[in-house]
Amino acid sequence: MPKLEISKVHDAYARGGECPLCTLVLGAEEAYLHSFQHSRVMEPSVRVKTNTTGFCPPHYRRLYDGENKLGLGLVVHTHLQASLPGLRAAFQDMLAGAGAGRKGGDRIAAAASTLAALRDRCYICDLLATDRDRYAFTILYLWGKDPEFPPTFRASTGFCIGHFLAVLSLGRTMLRRDRLQLWLRDVVPLMIGSLERLERDLLAFTQLHHDANRSLGTEEERFALAGILQKLAGGRFRQE
Repeated sequence: MPKLEISKVHDAYARGGECPLCTLVLGAEEAYLHSFQHSRVMEPSVRVKTNTTGFCPPHYRRLYDGENKLGLGLVVHTHLQASLPGLRAAFQDMLAGAGAGRKGGDRIAAAASTLAALRDRCYICDLLATDRDRYAFTILYLWGKDPEFPPTFRASTGFCIGHFLAVLSLGRTMLRRDRLQLWLRDVVPLMIGSLERLERDLLAFTQLHHDANRSLGTEEERFALAGILQKLAGGRFRQE
């Protein structure tokens, strides 16, 4: 059984918002980025992983914008050393495919897929995926085992769509069919209700910008765009 993150899950639900899993995962991401900008980036066990996987483009950017460019440079150098043979082979396969007639197209496509896979691997994303599954497991565990949690769950706004799918996928393997049906009876109204609420608030938000409407609107209406974008796309959108 994965490690339970009971206190963190309770804290995330206490904060409210459109998706407790977004709150949890974003908090973990900030912690990882901070640690990789300091001593953790040089730990041998971490270097073994980063030599193989490196980071995705968004996390490279955020690490570069941090305060330890020397540490990042050392990590990227050893990662490049480990990746260069595969990169070289992929580019050479493309060149060979270009001169191989009609069948060369398949070789070029395979080499392009190899490059995309090398680009998209990310040590931080792998850690976050593990954390997300552990948080989702904890939510389902509390929903099924702690009688005080279901009222908290039903008082929430559900999840963003991406994290709803992640919890649903885990629930399909973790819960019996009758328990999954009960969970869906709890969560589906939350998802529909929050989307309908955000649609109403978003309409009101757009009307706030009409010249004839000088009202500042409610807080929910002013922040509706950030809320619906989190619900649809996940993550954090600055409220303005």
